[in-house]
Amino acid sequence: MNTNALKKFAQEARRKLIEQVSSKLEYVLNTDTPELREKADQINKLKEAIQSTSKEQVIDKVTYTWFNRFMALRFMDANDYQPIGIRVLTPKNGYTLPELLDEAKQGNIPEALAVKNKKIFDLLDGKIPSANAQNEAYKELLIGACNHLNKVLPFLFERINDYTELLLPDDLTSELSIVQDIRDGMSIEDCAEVEVIGWLYQFYISEKKDEVFASKGAVKKEDIPAATQLFTPRWIVEYMVQNTVGKLWLQNKPNSKLREYMPYFIESPSVTSEEFLKINSVEEITLLDQACGSGHILVYGFELLAKIYEEEGYNPNEIPELIITKNLFGFEIDERASQLAGMALMMKARSYNRRFFRKDVDPNILCYKDLVLTSEEINEAFIQIGFKLSKELNHDLLTMQQATNFGSLIIPLASKSDLQHALDKIKSKVNTGDAFLKYQLEELKITLEQLLFLSNKYYCIVDNPPYMGGGNMNKVLGDYVKANYPDSKADLMTCFMEAGWNMLLPKGILGMINLPSWLFLSSFEKLRKKLIKEKHIDSLLHMGRGIFGVDWGSTAFIIQNQQLDVYSRYFKLHKRNFQHLYPEDIQQIFLKAKDDSSTKINFDKYREGDGITSVDELVDENGLQISYSANQIDFNKIPGTPIGYWATEKLFDIYEKNKTFSNYSETKIGQNTGDNNRFLRNWFEIIDEKFDNKLLNESNLDATLKWVPYRKGGNFRKWAGNEEYCLNWENNGKEVKDYSNFRNKGKGYSRYIVSLNYCLKEGITWSFISSNKFNVRWAREGAIFDVAGSSCFPKNIEDLDYLLGFLNSCVAEKFISTINPTLNIQGSDVKNLPLIQNIAFKEIIKNKVKEIKLFSKQEWDSRETSWDFNKSELIRITGQDLGEIYDLFKQYWNNKFFQLHENEEELNRQFIEIYGLEDELKPEVPLEEITILKEETIIKNGQLVFKQTEVFAQFMSYAVGCMFGRYSLDKEGLILANQGETLEDYLAKVELSEDELSFTPDEDNIIPVLDDEWFEDDITGRFYAFLKASFGKENFDKNLAFVEECLGKDVRKYFVKDFYNDHIKRYKKRPIYWMFSSPKGAFNVMIYMHRYTPDTLNKILNSYLIQYREKLNTHLEHLAHLTVSGTSIEQTKAIKETEKLKLALLELKEYERDILYPMATDRINIDLDEGVLVNYNKFGNAIKEVKGLNDKVTKKKVRAFDWIDKEQIR
Repeated sequence: MNTNALKKFAQEARRKLIEQVSSKLEYVLNTDTPELREKADQINKLKEAIQSTSKEQVIDKVTYTWFNRFMALRFMDANDYQPIGIRVLTPKNGYTLPELLDEAKQGNIPEALAVKNKKIFDLLDGKIPSANAQNEAYKELLIGACNHLNKVLPFLFERINDYTELLLPDDLTSELSIVQDIRDGMSIEDCAEVEVIGWLYQFYISEKKDEVFASKGAVKKEDIPAATQLFTPRWIVEYMVQNTVGKLWLQNKPNSKLREYMPYFIESPSVTSEEFLKINSVEEITLLDQACGSGHILVYGFELLAKIYEEEGYNPNEIPELIITKNLFGFEIDERASQLAGMALMMKARSYNRRFFRKDVDPNILCYKDLVLTSEEINEAFIQIGFKLSKELNHDLLTMQQATNFGSLIIPLASKSDLQHALDKIKSKVNTGDAFLKYQLEELKITLEQLLFLSNKYYCIVDNPPYMGGGNMNKVLGDYVKANYPDSKADLMTCFMEAGWNMLLPKGILGMINLPSWLFLSSFEKLRKKLIKEKHIDSLLHMGRGIFGVDWGSTAFIIQNQQLDVYSRYFKLHKRNFQHLYPEDIQQIFLKAKDDSSTKINFDKYREGDGITSVDELVDENGLQISYSANQIDFNKIPGTPIGYWATEKLFDIYEKNKTFSNYSETKIGQNTGDNNRFLRNWFEIIDEKFDNKLLNESNLDATLKWVPYRKGGNFRKWAGNEEYCLNWENNGKEVKDYSNFRNKGKGYSRYIVSLNYCLKEGITWSFISSNKFNVRWAREGAIFDVAGSSCFPKNIEDLDYLLGFLNSCVAEKFISTINPTLNIQGSDVKNLPLIQNIAFKEIIKNKVKEIKLFSKQEWDSRETSWDFNKSELIRITGQDLGEIYDLFKQYWNNKFFQLHENEEELNRQFIEIYGLEDELKPEVPLEEITILKEETIIKNGQLVFKQTEVFAQFMSYAVGCMFGRYSLDKEGLILANQGETLEDYLAKVELSEDELSFTPDEDNIIPVLDDEWFEDDITGRFYAFLKASFGKENFDKNLAFVEECLGKDVRKYFVKDFYNDHIKRYKKRPIYWMFSSPKGAFNVMIYMHRYTPDTLNKILNSYLIQYREKLNTHLEHLAHLTVSGTSIEQTKAIKETEKLKLALLELKEYERDILYPMATDRINIDLDEGVLVNYNKFGNAIKEVKGLNDKVTKKKVRAFDWIDKEQIR
């Protein structure tokens, strides 16, 4: 089955149907013809449907109705399942028209079809005028076939006499028709398995799903199906069903041969336990899918149950009906999915019994329907039939007003007998002559039938539940789960776990796949405690990314609805949470480890691009253990009760005998500004004199400048660094506090602006989200911190370096991975770590950490993106020439790197000894995990290899900084970094006269970046001057050659082709040097944004663009002379260059006239406090486009900022 082709087909078919149904709807509503007048009732129903919902919802429903029907018809055609014995959509072999139409053309219309034979024959014979008689005749036959299938599949083929028929696309027979698309998109091979229905459903709604997620915010009730549907891989379904239904059967029939058909069955201790749910007959087993989607799980349930029935000796022709009516149940909020689930089960039953369609059988698929009656109407109806409505039943009925929102989370309060009694009463009164009462009773009848399904208890439940975090739930749904599922409210998937437990019989079995976050995160701690106390985890597959494509990992598990004191089987089928494995590869690894619990896998050998051909390729005695056996009671020994199934007895012992980290440090979450674009800046974007990076303690918090340092997580980095951001804290944070109060509906700012008494204190910080190993950094005093930069603060500041060393050790990583191996490291995970304070090692460790901190801080400050940067490393180090300096640079930092590496390994050794984990951990640190010099080096064969291109790109950036006066060869650190500063300001800051300067910055803040030397002071000429000023004129040629060798190209080409891209990357799409560029790059000049003034564009225009154009014209005259008087080679070259220059001149003319001149006239102002994102977008097409900064999509987002003047965005 080619799922990529199916996805393309389903999405294209959906778009085509939407377009055709929409067009047909407009035609029906806006056209007056005799034919349409005959269908006035249908048109009125259409108008009523639009009025009660919307055009979009009507179009959506009609579209999926026809898609589902076409899909079903094609599947039945391909498998010869059509009750009339003739294929409806598909032609006979060698023919092009649908067989049903072809037979009609030959005078054969099945008697079973309730169609007007004469009309069809007259159309085909040309007796009835028609623009497309064949198409019109086929439409009649198609509708007749659909109506006939109402007897077999009433839930999918309702009799077509409403507006659904009106909106059927016109073209049904041409090569471009939707019918042809269905035939092409669903091959005979695709239809060999009923599984194709589930895939097509997921692909059909995938674009709608993308739209829902793109809109962000709370998901509307009607969008929940699209937002939460995921098709479960077959082998995961088999694992879940085999270990629920199959396990239940083997518990009751230990000698059954069913094992032979269950490759994913796990022989866990519970199989032989005497505590199990007793059954007398296979007919008693009930399997429920609470969110059945298109029925994939139930279809496999059918297959396994059929094996049990066969083993029990049932008549093969009776088995399908028994399974459909007695064993399988599915609940679903989405009508289109429930239709397909019913169809899938009926097709599966038909594959077992060719006469099955002759039976009057309906699958037990409950499609939730909202009760549309008001509270008053409900009470009035029951009063009229003489039934006293209990408080519990009234509550249940009101809850069912949100049936399609709450779905299987609804918990009936009324007893099953009360529900049945009320239903019986309504059935006895439903045929009243009072039309409105009849309508009310019919609605109540449907609702009570749904509540009865919900009140049943089931033997087995297997789900792939909806995934939706609390923040995405609509308010009604969110309030409901908070009230009814307080222990699992953080996500719908965990609410469904609890709902499943509630619907199970005692000792029943639940199988489920969902996200692994509930295994570890603190928001699910109460749920885990309840599970461990009251239930039994029988087995669990802990998988990384890959089961659902690009996902956040998944876990499949089996839970018994009872507490058992036996061990369970766990399988860790990945190494790192972010590692992607193909589903079939995860499957192979699981099967290998299931049968051989000693299996170890080297995941580092796995190559995602190719997958693996055999699991044996990864088997390695030095690899990672896959299969674990654990008693869930032991999880209570770990603070937070994570499902730490791989923890050893030694780890459990350490947890029990030692104090936690919280005894020595206070862990705090940081600020949630709610709008980082408004309140945060990279430190280099703002005016330096407004940035207070020298705060010392919290007493200064209300007396700061506008911007203060702000810690916000960041990339994988240990010890020190990741100091990049600043926060608007003007007037003691008034603006961000006011905004937080607004977000909190006037209830104050403290919900989002927190831990202020810890702000500016010295501590330890880490990134909340990290795809690498847990890593922490020294948090210098003087900064506020973000929710993404969680922090902890030693109770005794003397302990800081010891705690920092511990948290960056392999020992802490071991415990963290037990408490929470997800991507999200929470404060509770850190405070729950066991901490041993060892006096003998303490001072040694602290001294090591101080040294490491110094190395890491020095390395961070060696780049200009640090606010403590002083000068380029190639300037700081002295030597005879650049070649020698570069060698000394490499030698210096190579030594620092390996000294830091040695120190980290020594720290690991000491903490391993302190914790007594010599048998479980090794002190070695992979060189790739040393987090300094990540930009400048790579690890190759155990050696540190420097990337000379990057080192010299950084040097070129520093040189440009000196050209603009941001830096100086005469004074360390930032020089010009305030708005509108000039050369006079520069001289004042370096305290030298212009004649005394080693190198003079550009006076007008405009540097041409052109492909030839059109201006003496262009960027290449200025770099030559910088190189001479830095290292002397005598070595200029040698140094220049070395620079160009390291860059891999000459300096001019680097500046024209590469510099700006490097700058954009270095400054994370928030450049401080801006390139004003004509559309195709014929003209480029660069400015420094801090020195920009409203006159800058005027200077670019008059002093550079116009002059450049004049220079080109002069050169053009010279070329004209060469084309006449030059040699043949010169003439050819001149002609070619002339064409190029003419195009450039045309480009410059249009750039000047249409873009630059109007802007220069406007004298645009910028405000550095607004940041690069806003200011850069004030210059429209005059400035170089950068994706993610000023492309169309980003510009649209910037215009939507409600805190700027959107009219300034061009």
